[in-house]
Amino acid sequence: MAGACFEAGFSAGLVWFFSMKILELSQLAEKLDQFFHLVIWERKDGFEVVAILAEDFQDAFPLPMKVQAAAAEIGMFLDTTTAARLQIENMPDDFWEEFDEVSYGEYLKVSGLGQPGRKYLEVFCAVNTGQNFDRSSFSDLGLSESDLLKVARWLRQQSIFDHRSGDLIMEILTQLQ
Repeated sequence: MAGACFEAGFSAGLVWFFSMKILELSQLAEKLDQFFHLVIWERKDGFEVVAILAEDFQDAFPLPMKVQAAAAEIGMFLDTTTAARLQIENMPDDFWEEFDEVSYGEYLKVSGLGQPGRKYLEVFCAVNTGQNFDRSSFSDLGLSESDLLKVARWLRQQSIFDHRSGDLIMEILTQLQ
């Protein structure tokens, strides 16, 4: 799968994802001998693991060695690019709302981010990508003015980007209105 923020986007695939299991994740589950709960962000070109849920949410980067080994055994690459760039445990409370969960047997459960979490990652990746960001990734987010304010506040409070990104952030947020 391609690097997360460089080709990030979202399509109507979320409905598909939760009505059908992802074959690769089924194969991964067969190789695990310990329970893991992965939180993924579905993009138009695949999915990315953004967190691990144990007693609380933890960064998916780096993935636990047992998950990495099981994925390598089946030739699967589990992308954690965004998790490596953000401190997932510092995400706003609404980031963790509206999960859809799928069980892949005894050792794997997968939760897909809902719209509240996706809005932060889509804007983060758009700013990180720069002027050539994929505007189609925003088409179905349906963000309200309140949502945009939450994202803007998060970007500012976390100091994720320096002042040179201010114009691009404003352009992106303006396009989302």
